[in-house]
Amino acid sequence: MLLTTLVATASVAVAQAPAAPINCPITLQPIVKGMAVTDYNGVRFTYCCPGCDSTFVKDPQAALDKAAKAGKTVGVFLFDPVSRKPIEAEKAKGGSSDYKGVRFYFDDSSEKAAFDKEPTRFGVLPKKEALYCPVSKEAVEGYAKASGYGDYAGTRYYFCCAGCDAPFDKEPAKYAPAAADKVQAPKAQAAPAPTATKGGN
Repeated sequence: MLLTTLVATASVAVAQAPAAPINCPITLQPIVKGMAVTDYNGVRFTYCCPGCDSTFVKDPQAALDKAAKAGKTVGVFLFDPVSRKPIEAEKAKGGSSDYKGVRFYFDDSSEKAAFDKEPTRFGVLPKKEALYCPVSKEAVEGYAKASGYGDYAGTRYYFCCAGCDAPFDKEPAKYAPAAADKVQAPKAQAAPAPTATKGGN
């Protein structure tokens, strides 16, 4: 009985453990009040000091690699990596997982379990992308405007509307050519100015 109680208590403690802070991708220091916001490769980054954003934009991947090597979480993925749908931290019923410097949120616990089992599959940030829906053949203004994404042949294609994912997932080779001239390396994009935030949010 005592053992069962201890195990249950430990499980609750693990479930309620606060997430590690989100850090500035340049200084690797916890964010207390964000100074600017940049989106890159589907990930949102916030900075601790003026000027850090311009440094990040010069070589986002180098900053992300440095953070991952240091074991620091510096960005938040804008989508549930399993369902590939947009997600907000406060609405993530499945919690979160940190992988290679990025925090991933989940719609439910089963998706978190799937991610934790295969983070190299679900946590990949591709070297090519198209902010252009290959199904509806419409430009997507930015990651935060996308309804989701699909990966095919090393490229991530962002969708403009809910419902575009199903036909693409079924026949990616049919739809991908429509966005062939829109494929490029991920580029940093300015995002809306942040409000004051605590490091662990």
